Amino acid sequence: MKKKYLDAAEVINQAYAVQSDYDLNRKYAYFIVYDDDITAVLKSIHVYKYMKRSNPLMKYVVVGGEGLLAVAFKVMRFSLKVRGKSVAERMLKPETEAERLKRVAMELGVKEDDIIVSDDGHNTTENLRAMSKIAHGTRALVVSTQRLAMVFKQSAEFQCNQHPEEFGCRQFKYDLLVIPQTVKETLRWYNFQTAGDGRVAMHLFSSLVRRFEVYDGQFLTKPFEPSDEVKKADALLRDKFLIKQRQSGFKLFRAYLQYVPIIWSIFWHAEDYLIDETDAVMNVTQKTTYRAEDFYGGKNAPSFYNLTTGVFYKY
Repeated sequence: MKKKYLDAAEVINQAYAVQSDYDLNRKYAYFIVYDDDITAVLKSIHVYKYMKRSNPLMKYVVVGGEGLLAVAFKVMRFSLKVRGKSVAERMLKPETEAERLKRVAMELGVKEDDIIVSDDGHNTTENLRAMSKIAHGTRALVVSTQRLAMVFKQSAEFQCNQHPEEFGCRQFKYDLLVIPQTVKETLRWYNFQTAGDGRVAMHLFSSLVRRFEVYDGQFLTKPFEPSDEVKKADALLRDKFLIKQRQSGFKLFRAYLQYVPIIWSIFWHAEDYLIDETDAVMNVTQKTTYRAEDFYGGKNAPSFYNLTTGVFYKY
């Protein structure tokens, strides 16, 4: 991926960054992981375990339907099958995004009885509807990676708290735990963002400004008017990476062609997905100590926390 595209994506990534506003001393009823990316589980498991000590009734909720994951798994299973990688193929069991989040969470020590799976949603609205119904009447902690946090926040406020009847939502009270990431940090095989030489990630950043422009007042609220720097970065990415699905004729054909390098890349990197996920989970299991900065700006974070012994202290 050329540096100019990565730099442009980073401008947008930072412009739409959301800060965490959760409190580690608050008794949340639900710890909701809302993401298409296991990074949200990997980078927040210590927060969950720390809070679970003093809040044993808190439930762990995972949200996400099939999405890109379903297509990617089919491509990878086919790739491994035709290339005679039967052992690796058996490791790739079909699962929704929420089921995958659950599997990784359990590998990291979350008890199955504490997990609620919500995987019927096919889009943001359906996921928000399910989340708001689960958490209604309580206060939840929602975990998201940086690239998805602003869309979640502006959509949840508009659909669940301003127009709940129109969208079939309930009033949704929540705090946010946002996992900060640079664009380069998002480019991993285990989340498919690096597929097609990073085209999956670039599509998201190329569509972010447009999403707020097009859907403002319909599904979400535009958080601010983008600066000239953001508009310039958006124009560069949109021209190169935006995949417009609602097209016809040649434009539709061109849109489908943009999927070819992504699918081809996933086909040839099925083993890399398995290896990267295994390594990422193992790295988390081997990490035992956390500092205040590892709680991403949460209020009342400990200065030191040992995940194995449960020992912590604050300065």
